[in-house]
Amino acid sequence: MSQTVVLNLPDETIVRYAWGAAAARKPLEEFLADRLNEAAPVLVDLHTRPFDADLDELNRVSDDNLWSIARQRLSDSEQEQYDVLLEKNQLAVLPPHEQAVLQRLGNRARHLTLRKAHAFMILKWRGYKLPSPDEMQEDE
Repeated sequence: MSQTVVLNLPDETIVRYAWGAAAARKPLEEFLADRLNEAAPVLVDLHTRPFDADLDELNRVSDDNLWSIARQRLSDSEQEQYDVLLEKNQLAVLPPHEQAVLQRLGNRARHLTLRKAHAFMILKWRGYKLPSPDEMQEDE
């Protein structure tokens, strides 16, 4: 199913997207629909993926809390342990207890990264300018 939506866009925006459409060899409408689809929030089915409810909850978090979430990272000791175990895992088979720790830290790192990305996306939607990768590294 599709619906027609009328948008009033500044001339400069139309020119930029018309240029992109020409480069992609697509009609402007199709190119715009593709870009909107890429930028659209993910439809969340709260019963299929373990982190969806957590991400959905971020939609209701204050801006200050979102900035805090966006800047979270593994503790120094967790990051160091994760790095050591990743390196050891490349060199040899880890014993079961170290495999379990590596799995736990990897899951935590992936969950943290997902939450950070979602927090940054919401902040962008709320009109904030996001820091560049260089600015983010300076904060660490």
